[in-house]
Amino acid sequence: MSKPRIIPAQVIERQTDASDPDRSAWVSANAGSGKTHVLAQRVIRLLLSGIEPARILCITFTKAAAANMANRVFEDLRKWTALDDDALDEAMHKTGVKRIDARHRQRARQLFALALDTPGGLKVHTIHAFCTQLLHLFPFEANVAARFEVLDEATERQLLEQISLDVMLKAAEAPETPLGKALEKAVLAAADVTFRDMVRETIRERDTLAQWVEAAGGVTQAMAQLSRTLGVELDETAQQVDAAIFQNSLIKNSEWSAVGAVMTGGLKTDKEQGARFHALAALTGTKLLDTYLSIFCTSKLDKTKERIATSAIQKT
Repeated sequence: MSKPRIIPAQVIERQTDASDPDRSAWVSANAGSGKTHVLAQRVIRLLLSGIEPARILCITFTKAAAANMANRVFEDLRKWTALDDDALDEAMHKTGVKRIDARHRQRARQLFALALDTPGGLKVHTIHAFCTQLLHLFPFEANVAARFEVLDEATERQLLEQISLDVMLKAAEAPETPLGKALEKAVLAAADVTFRDMVRETIRERDTLAQWVEAAGGVTQAMAQLSRTLGVELDETAQQVDAAIFQNSLIKNSEWSAVGAVMTGGLKTDKEQGARFHALAALTGTKLLDTYLSIFCTSKLDKTKERIATSAIQKT
């Protein structure tokens, strides 16, 4: 069994100084070093000084930290209700209270009940919870719906799944509609998991998409605008785009084998490129296009290579 840690007197003194409500303090310390303890002690000292619980606000980052801090305050105050005068004086001295009289003892024993009876309890919130509370108090000024509810991750995920399923069922029932045709193309272009992720991302960005469609004048006009941006025709298929890549290439497919043969006489990178050119003749579909692009583009396909062969091959 490990021995209890002994906190140096200098550390206790600094913690006591930081918990003094008459001081404006900035506490910076490693995890597990006692920051929550200092904050809890500061709240208790504020309560002992006569501040009402409803007038104290503590904000943390996580729900776990908020619950931990509130529990520490309540646990200390609960213990104080059962202590005799000597033990209570010692407990208050540890929090940093220097002068203790009968009034302080009475206040200390009442704090637990006072905190419990405070409407809403001690205000120890996360940043999100605090902001949500403000929005509930001033919905008109914030331009939000009154009595709104914040979705947790599980509920959001469930709603997105239901919305996605509803959209896909609606599209499947009417395959000749624009929605049905869009579903057909999307399913063919993406794997199952990727497709669901795409639908969820689209739903999340629905406001941006709706603004774009409205600004373009409708879905058809938005599609035409997107086609112009991508440099393709509105009714052009993926197969036609792939075919255009090869038709407009400076290296014709009839020359792939000859180029590959020259490449095999070069360095290691040239040989690898030569193998790709030789493989093109036996490939079709997406494998053909992917291999062709790997000759001219980097591995991430984010930009073109500066050259596809070494200088020795270029001279040859």
